[in-house]
Amino acid sequence: MKIDLKNDFNNKILERGYEYYENGLVENVVIKDNIVTAKVIGTTTYNVSVEVDNGVFINGNCTCPYASEGNYCKHMVALLYKLNEEDIDKNNNYSTKNQQTRNIIASINRNQLDEFLVELLSEDKNVYDKFRLKFYKLFPSLTIKDYKKKIYDAIKKSAGRDGFIDYHESREYTKNMYKITSEVNTLVDNEEYNLAFDVVKIILESIPNTDIDDSNGSTGEVAYSCIEIMERILEYILHDENSLAKKILDYILNETKEEKLSNYGIDLYPLLQFYIDRNMYLNEIEKGLLEALEAGNNKEYFWNIGNYIDTLISIYVKENAKEKMIKLLKTYSKEKSVCLKLVEEYLKQDDVINAINLLNIRLKNTNDKTYALKLADIYQKENMIQEYKETLYKLLYELDKYDIDIYKRIKSLYSKKDWLAERKNIIDRVSKEKNSYWYVNDLLKIYIEEKMYDDIYNIIKDKDMDTIISYEQYLLPKYNKELLNIYVKYCYSFANKASDRKMYSELARKILHIKQMKNSKNEYTKLLEGLQEKYRKKTAMQDELSKIL
Repeated sequence: MKIDLKNDFNNKILERGYEYYENGLVENVVIKDNIVTAKVIGTTTYNVSVEVDNGVFINGNCTCPYASEGNYCKHMVALLYKLNEEDIDKNNNYSTKNQQTRNIIASINRNQLDEFLVELLSEDKNVYDKFRLKFYKLFPSLTIKDYKKKIYDAIKKSAGRDGFIDYHESREYTKNMYKITSEVNTLVDNEEYNLAFDVVKIILESIPNTDIDDSNGSTGEVAYSCIEIMERILEYILHDENSLAKKILDYILNETKEEKLSNYGIDLYPLLQFYIDRNMYLNEIEKGLLEALEAGNNKEYFWNIGNYIDTLISIYVKENAKEKMIKLLKTYSKEKSVCLKLVEEYLKQDDVINAINLLNIRLKNTNDKTYALKLADIYQKENMIQEYKETLYKLLYELDKYDIDIYKRIKSLYSKKDWLAERKNIIDRVSKEKNSYWYVNDLLKIYIEEKMYDDIYNIIKDKDMDTIISYEQYLLPKYNKELLNIYVKYCYSFANKASDRKMYSELARKILHIKQMKNSKNEYTKLLEGLQEKYRKKTAMQDELSKIL
């Protein structure tokens, strides 16, 4: 059974799924009619099913979080690769080839088979690891020292002679690390939570020290698999306060202060929500996050300030600690997202004056249009018309220059009679800004809003044909004849410059547009005949023009 996977899955999902298949993580395959089910070992063991009809993938389901959002996941891909490579048969779950292999194995002397298996396991480390993982409980447990060696051997194996893991080698790095995280999931399954956490901690701590071209997100994928494992551990152990729960919490809070992983786009702070949801270690989390915020003041870039504050707010909401929340927001209100949260808290308390004062201070210090927009909304709601008007003009002329939505809001403040004079003032002001790259677009937006179609025509009549076409809806039918003349001249000019088939095809597209316009038959015919005659020796051009006859 050969199935084409490329039409239904992106390359990244295909790569991840193949790694799962290659690592032997697809088990218990059962086929009934067109439905294939299996167990796929990932962060946990997922139930996967795919529907296949005559070698075509129809649909798939999986119990993993990614698939629950309506996506086709890597676990489905792993199962489909299993179908492809193992050639599973509908009648007995395995192809004739596999059944023959089983028959041969059954006929071999048990001692000979045992000797062969021992020899194979001693010679092939990958096979040995798969065997040990499959029969984990029969083997003595590895120590943290053993896993540490595995991790650094995997990194070393992926690197070149200079110790650097380049873009192409990074997939090998991910593959090797997945083998380890798959094994760590087995530790979790066997309730060896302390060892499992110690291993993923070493993997995470190795990432900042790994010399790798991470442009394809390899380290992020490895980190995410570790974070998934930590989530699993927390789900199992957070039934009471215990030493491992505290150990993991301390590690997370230490990372929030140092942010070594955050520099790689890897964040552990979301794991704090496991504790908060269970009302566990809230004081420790609060203290740790406040220390992280304080440490962040000394950093040049502090990306997570808003996230840490959101996490603290979730604690304060649980505790109904309004005063703490307001104090926190005031302390860090220089951060835009925090300032806006504080404004919302003021508004909830009907403290409009403090909300306005805070926004005005921030606007004065930063000239950020976000604060002006929020002020405008408050002024409008509070019916503070003069302040509302002044803020809109500040936006229109300074902060969000000639934004059409701001323009419309200003327009709504005037009567029809008064608006004509004010509209002229605005247009005159825009027209004076000819040094601005955007001034023509600003004018056109206003002319469109005001239905000033003559002005639109006067601005764009000298532009290229495609630009003029984009404004046709406002100019037709009044300027149909004028546009036809402009387009014909443009096509002659374009044809004179055209030098390859791509340009000839573009010329044909432009002429076809003329053909589709009203009352264009004469202009189209003369243009086409004229070009065919003038450029009769350009075979490729003639070929493209013939397509629109």
